[in-house]
Amino acid sequence: MKLLEDHAKAWLRARALPVPDGRAAHTPEDAAELARALGGRVAVKALVAAGRRGKAGAVKIANDEIAAEAVARGILGAEIAGQRTRRLYVEAAVDIAAELYLSFGFGRLAPQIAVSRQGGVDIETVAASDPAAIVTAEVDAIRGLSVWQAAYLWERAGVESKLVPLLAALTARLYTAFRDADALMLEVNPLAVTRAGDLSIVGTMMEIDGNALFRHPEWQDLELDETGPGGRALNERERAVIAADRKFQGGAIRYTELPGDIALFVSGGGAGLLQHDLMLAAGGRPANHSDLSPASIDKPAALFDAIFANPGAKGLLIGMNYLQLLPCTLIVEALLLSIKRNGVDPRGFPIVVRLFGPKEDEARRLAATVPGIHYLPHGASLEEGVRKIVALVGA
Repeated sequence: MKLLEDHAKAWLRARALPVPDGRAAHTPEDAAELARALGGRVAVKALVAAGRRGKAGAVKIANDEIAAEAVARGILGAEIAGQRTRRLYVEAAVDIAAELYLSFGFGRLAPQIAVSRQGGVDIETVAASDPAAIVTAEVDAIRGLSVWQAAYLWERAGVESKLVPLLAALTARLYTAFRDADALMLEVNPLAVTRAGDLSIVGTMMEIDGNALFRHPEWQDLELDETGPGGRALNERERAVIAADRKFQGGAIRYTELPGDIALFVSGGGAGLLQHDLMLAAGGRPANHSDLSPASIDKPAALFDAIFANPGAKGLLIGMNYLQLLPCTLIVEALLLSIKRNGVDPRGFPIVVRLFGPKEDEARRLAATVPGIHYLPHGASLEEGVRKIVALVGA
């Protein structure tokens, strides 16, 4: 889950980190009022879950409230990285002398830090043309990042020696903020050195672990800032599944729409991807991908609701490996609940079920109460389920 800049900076500001004063704006008039309140010269930014907004023309400096309103009119409604700009972030402009780069993320085995004395909009170019300019290291997940470790990294990056103590102290505090947020990624770009010699967190991107939201009630009701494949904006069905995943307790549900016509209710990672590939090989076109871990009936029902609401879907395959932690009845009960509230008739919208495990016989009896549901015989393969739904949708 990606936090937009206003929420990410609020998290950092609450920890007394050097973040410019700023707030979100919904209209050009809001932007003008904020510019007045912030002293005139401001940065106006598109509030979208995308990086490199400066290169996309989505970050502008305005010298007064009139300019801020004009700039806001130009950015609001613009499409940035496939996302329509509905809100802005207006913050006090910083008098920048130098731009540095700092990020935290995860490597294969441990948290990872990256620093560079070449920050700004061209950091990808730096990474490609001069990878040695970006210094990386693993962080001990138990001990955290000490000030002296951070100082060593900035010295290796070649920053001025007089900046090292300031940078080291700030970097250690930023790592603590990253850890306490249960973040997957925190990027500060640029980390500005002002003409007065201070440090300022000018650009920030932050992604948090959605599975840890129960520890962060302050974020549970935020606007959904996630994006789909290729950075596209999520549609209402994808957003509804994310909202249900947050709202209801238990395992996670995932739903991503694709430009096909056969919906997939699958889980198990490898088994789900296998059925996706088998469908393509059989001439079918998946309308979505999904995943589900053990949860109450509300979560699979929300997943079925999204599938049935997709206007491109013409059939559904429920294909899961042998269930161990869930009874088959829970999935079928969620299916029947969603069929009823969405007015779906399986005689016109084919549904194939390949579902084995605890309470399987009872699940079969439940499914038999609704005409048109094809519950495959015990032991049928994943490929048989795929071929069955492809044949029914194509018939």
